[in-house]
Amino acid sequence: MKKILHITECLGSGVLNYIKNISTWQAAEYDVYVAYATRPETPENFREQFNSKIHFIFVEGFTREIEPNNDLRAFFNIKKIVRRIRPDLIHLHSTKAGVIGRWAINCNKFKVLYSPHAYSFLMMNCSKTKRNMYKLIEKISDKKKCLTITDIDGELEASRQVTKHAICIANGINPDEMDIVITNAQKYRCKKKKNKPVITMLGKIVEQKNPYLFNELASEFKDINFVWIGSGPLKNVLDSPNVTITGWLSREEAIARIMDSDIFLFPSAWESLSIALMEVMYIGKPCIVSDADGNKDVIRNGKNGIVCKCKSEYINAINELLLDSNKAIAYGKEARQDIINKYNVYSMENEYKKLFLDIHLNY
Repeated sequence: MKKILHITECLGSGVLNYIKNISTWQAAEYDVYVAYATRPETPENFREQFNSKIHFIFVEGFTREIEPNNDLRAFFNIKKIVRRIRPDLIHLHSTKAGVIGRWAINCNKFKVLYSPHAYSFLMMNCSKTKRNMYKLIEKISDKKKCLTITDIDGELEASRQVTKHAICIANGINPDEMDIVITNAQKYRCKKKKNKPVITMLGKIVEQKNPYLFNELASEFKDINFVWIGSGPLKNVLDSPNVTITGWLSREEAIARIMDSDIFLFPSAWESLSIALMEVMYIGKPCIVSDADGNKDVIRNGKNGIVCKCKSEYINAINELLLDSNKAIAYGKEARQDIINKYNVYSMENEYKKLFLDIHLNY
């Protein structure tokens, strides 16, 4: 049986879901390994989410930030892992693993794929100098023989700044799994009648998710309850009296909160392709999002949701959906259909199988 090795330094949040989804079907046809490091958001029981056939290897030295000593340790540990397993395909996930992995692995000897899952040079919380440095590192690392796979068309467009060897295979969610979550969420739904509209947001309260704008919009709509599902270091930013911070909830409790709301607001400063947003789309909740890459790829402005560029556009969008419930319902239905038709694990699996045939990763 041929072997596939996934390597990531951030087995949490969207990357964890991506590797879980892609490795589930691979485990039926290949011997699958995941070399990883964890982050604070990595669930303690993450292995239980994966197919029991998958092998896990912890990589010493993997850290989020650039740390020369640890980066060197990770470099040599990856070399050892690859030498021991001798995989037929290696798939690098996230920019840190992508850079270290491309230099640690002989890309002429092994078939190597690289999924950035949001390029570091697009992070707006970095200085321009730092972003340019990240871009230069990506360009230099692209000298290695490797195919980049982006999650969404917007990221594919960004990839052209650093590589000529990239394709897009859209990320997606598992509709069957979501149906179970939605069913289990029913017991957490609010049985009391709402006396005010509710707008929700789901995610870690960090600069990327733009809690500043969320709070400003709450201040503009005093008669609306704004609910942030999650927590994070910038929670003090959310000080408008009509904002509620739930803290981290179970997946079913979070979905129940969103189902009981009127609008999902997702004002990210930057994104790749958000699993949370796609799950909300599948629920059929109308979404108002920023024009960040990823968001504007899945939300087609005026067709399955609303894409906004500035505060005044968000204000207009909120008023529009609250005043026209038929439009809000129509957007939600169209968004759900887009997930069913395109942004799901089955479409992603089919595209990967076509790629594997092209690169001769078959029997």
